[in-house]
Amino acid sequence: MKKLLLTIVTLLLTSMMMAGSFVRIPYNGRAELEKLFADPNLTVHLYTNTDVYATAERFDDITMVMIDENAFQDCEIYTLLYNPEPVVYKGSVEPFKNDGAVAIFNKEARLPQLTRDFPTVSEIDSRIREMMDQVNMDSLQATVQHLQDYGSRIWNSVNAFAASDWIAGRMASYGLEVEQQAFNANTWMGSGAAGPNVIGIQRGTLYPDTYVVCGSHFDSFSYEAMYGGGTAPGADDNATGVASVLESVRIMSQYEFEYSIVYCAYGCEEMGLYGSEAYASRCQQQGMDIIGYFNNDMNGYLYGDEIHIDLIYPNSVEPIGTYYMNVANIYFPDMPVRHVNFNEGDSDHTSFNNHGYMGIYPFEDYQNYSPYIHTPNDVIGTSVNSFGMSQRYCQMNIGCLAEIANPVGETPVVSCNPVEDFQITEYPIVKDLSLIALSWSAPLEGSTGELDHFEVFRDGQLHATVESDVYEYTDTITEGLTAEYFINAIYSDGCEAASETLIGYGNPTQLTELALAKAQVYPNPVKGEMTVKAEGLQQVVVYNQLGQKVTSIATKQDECIVPMKYPQGMYLIQLVTRNAVVNKTVVVN
Repeated sequence: MKKLLLTIVTLLLTSMMMAGSFVRIPYNGRAELEKLFADPNLTVHLYTNTDVYATAERFDDITMVMIDENAFQDCEIYTLLYNPEPVVYKGSVEPFKNDGAVAIFNKEARLPQLTRDFPTVSEIDSRIREMMDQVNMDSLQATVQHLQDYGSRIWNSVNAFAASDWIAGRMASYGLEVEQQAFNANTWMGSGAAGPNVIGIQRGTLYPDTYVVCGSHFDSFSYEAMYGGGTAPGADDNATGVASVLESVRIMSQYEFEYSIVYCAYGCEEMGLYGSEAYASRCQQQGMDIIGYFNNDMNGYLYGDEIHIDLIYPNSVEPIGTYYMNVANIYFPDMPVRHVNFNEGDSDHTSFNNHGYMGIYPFEDYQNYSPYIHTPNDVIGTSVNSFGMSQRYCQMNIGCLAEIANPVGETPVVSCNPVEDFQITEYPIVKDLSLIALSWSAPLEGSTGELDHFEVFRDGQLHATVESDVYEYTDTITEGLTAEYFINAIYSDGCEAASETLIGYGNPTQLTELALAKAQVYPNPVKGEMTVKAEGLQQVVVYNQLGQKVTSIATKQDECIVPMKYPQGMYLIQLVTRNAVVNKTVVVN
C-alpha cells in the first residue's frame, strides 16, 4: 500500500515538473505560425503579428524566450503590455496610457483557417448604399454624449453596469434577441463581476446559424479616476465605437438578411480584453460559424483634414483585410485605407483571432490617434473632433456587414405623414416689416419611423429647425414682399414628408393712432422687469441691438410682466395682439 502511494506521489510530482514553461516564440509569416500551432511540444495561448505565447513541455533556448519556468503554476493569467514594446508580466498589472493590456489565459488558442471566401464586391449595391446614407451624425453624437455623461465607466463600477443596461435596452428596442453575458475579471484592481457584455442577434432568413459579427467595448479608464477622484469620460475610447455599433443596429434592423448579424458591446476591455475574451471563447466552445469579425474602437479623432482608415490585423488573417479594402474601394474610392502592424496596443479583434475567427480593427490613426484617451479630457470637442469621420467608419461597418450578410428582397417600404393644419397668420407692423406666424398640428399616426424634428423652408431653402414637440414658428417679411413656406416632417428612419406650400404677405402699415396709444411698455428705462399692456395681447418678443431674439412670452392677458435682466443697451419690444403688431424701444440700465 505504501509503495502504491509512493508511486502516485512520484507520478504527481513528475507531472508537475513536466507542466512546462511559459515562453515567447518569435515567428515570421503564416507558414511558421502554422508549424508552431501544430508542434506537439507547444500549447499556444496567444499569438500576435510577431510572437507566439505558449506553454512548452521542453524549453529550447535557441528559438524560445523564457518568461516563466512553471507556466500557470502560481498565477491564473499573464498580462501582455505595450510600453511601447511588448512585455509580459505574471498576474494582472496596471495598463499603460495606450490600449496596451492583454490578459493571457490558460486556454488553448486556435488559428483562424483561411478556407472561408469573402465576397468580391465589384459594384455598389443600391440597398447597401441606402443603409450607409442613413448614418446620422446627430445620432452618433447623442450616443457618445450619453456615455460621456456617466463621467466614468470603470469596468466594475455602477456606471459600467448602468451602461450595459442602457445599451441592452437600445438593442432590444430595435427588435434584436438580446443577452447580457455575465463574466468575472481578475484585474490589478481586484477580482469580481464586470459590467456584462451585451450581445444582440439579428437572425438571418436563410442561414440563421452562420454569423457575421461586429463589436465595441463600453468601459473606460483613466488614472485620475483610479487615484485622484477624477473622471474617465471615454468619449473617443470608446463611446465612438459603441455609437457605430448602435447606429448600425438602428439602420440594419429595418432590413432582412440571409445570414445572421451579431452586434456586441463588451465590458472590461481596458483591463485586458476580458469581455471579448469571454464571448469569443464561448463562441469557440459552442462551435459558432462566424464568417468574420469587425471591431469598432476609437473613430472620432481626425488628424489632419482628410478622413482615412488604418487597418490593424495580423498578417495571418489577410483575407478579411483584403475584403475590407475591397468594400472601401467600391463605396469610397477616394478614401485612403492602409494596412498597418500596430505593435503599441491592442483591442477586441485579438480575442476573435485568438479563438479561430478572422477579425479586423479599423483605427483612426495608429501614429496620430487621440492624445486625450485615458484622461479626463477624452470628451466631445477635444478628443472627439470629427463626427464626420465617425460617420464614415460606421458606414464602412454597415457596408462590410451587409455585403456578407446579403440583404433579402427589395428595399423595405418607408412611409411617413406630413404635418396637419398648416396655416399662416400675418400681422401689420409699424415700420417696414410684417410679422408672419406659422402654425401647424402634429402628423397623423401610422408613419414607419418616430418623428424626430420639423424643418421650416422659406422660398425653397431651409430656414429653421424646430423640435418635434413645437408646432409654431415666427418670421418677418419686408413690407410689400411675399415668401413661400412649407413644413418638412423628419423621421428617425430617414423618411421626410412635406406640407403644402403657403404664401406669407408683407402687409402694409395699418395701425391707428388709437392702437398705438393703447399699447404701453413701462418703465423706460427699465431695470429688472417691465410691464407690457395692449388690448388683445397674445405675445411679447424681445430683440437685442443685433436683431437677435432673446425671449418670447405667450399670454392671454392684456397685461403681463416681462423680466429684463439683460446687459445694458437698447432693446426692441414687439407686442403681438389680435389685430396688430406694435414695436416699442426700451433702454435697459
